[in-house]
Amino acid sequence: MADLHAAIHELKTALGDYLAGDRQEGMFHVGIGGPGSVPALAGLDVPELHLDVMPDPPGEAQRRTLEALGYRPDGDVYRHPAGWRLVLPDHGSGWRAEQQALRALLLADGEAAGRYRQAFLAHGRLAADEMFRPEAAAHYARTVGLAPAQFAAGVLARLDVPWLFVGGVALDLHLGVVARPHDDLDVAVDRAAQPQLLSLLADWKLDAPQDGLYRPWTAPLQPPLHQIHARHPDLPDVLMLDLLLTDLGGGLWHYRRDPRVTLPLSEARLWSASGLPYLAPQAALLFKAATGGREPRGKDAQDFGRVRPTLTSEAADWLRAALALVHPGHVWQAQL
Repeated sequence: MADLHAAIHELKTALGDYLAGDRQEGMFHVGIGGPGSVPALAGLDVPELHLDVMPDPPGEAQRRTLEALGYRPDGDVYRHPAGWRLVLPDHGSGWRAEQQALRALLLADGEAAGRYRQAFLAHGRLAADEMFRPEAAAHYARTVGLAPAQFAAGVLARLDVPWLFVGGVALDLHLGVVARPHDDLDVAVDRAAQPQLLSLLADWKLDAPQDGLYRPWTAPLQPPLHQIHARHPDLPDVLMLDLLLTDLGGGLWHYRRDPRVTLPLSEARLWSASGLPYLAPQAALLFKAATGGREPRGKDAQDFGRVRPTLTSEAADWLRAALALVHPGHVWQAQL
């Protein structure tokens, strides 16, 4: 593992640290992964480094930098002669978070690691990963669960304006079960809360993505800027809070991507059994219907499949009408 930690330092030095701010490119995150990084599975496969760079996908100059460090392209990955594999994860698939959950299971449970070895040898890496996905997700739900959301709620509860969990965690709160691991934690906050947030999160690292750059967040953002990345060393098991500035005024929730779409705040802001506020599932799914103008990502399609049977007829009607307005002909319309 010492070589891998040295390799991480070398990558950060060569590629640059995107989190340092005011950079067009650089390393966003890197972690150790793969079954080969689990001591009980030594010799089964080589360990991996899971690398996120900006921009995504990496540019030609970044690829040349990797090759200058000894990394050689091998299909969709890079191999290093010292004996590890470099993977650039697909953000939309949820693969990185699932891999970290699988590694945590295999590190914690020797019996599971033994069964994984048998599956790997019999069927290969991809099949073994797929076979153990439910078990890894269940382990994540037991050991991590809602701890990141509870930590964030302990901080944000001091706001005197509305806020709520959105994204995949909102659907976990709706379903009453943590269905899959998450890389980060999405929270919608009323735009008017910015002065309070600056004070409340004074000991956090706060950055505002702007035009492909990270800039320290030190003053209220004006529309269309709406995103703040907040990191704290005590925030457990996720990379960051993704704070999304939202118009929650006048008793309405406004869909940020199209002002024609609204919900009464009393219907949009629901409460979990544990007392955590979250975005109603029909509104959360509207965001997931077309992230970045693309068709639903793999994890978003899975979320839709899990949540659709739980929607009330009124919620399904609202989502179908919103999709017809914002994304006419969307594949989910017929399923509603």
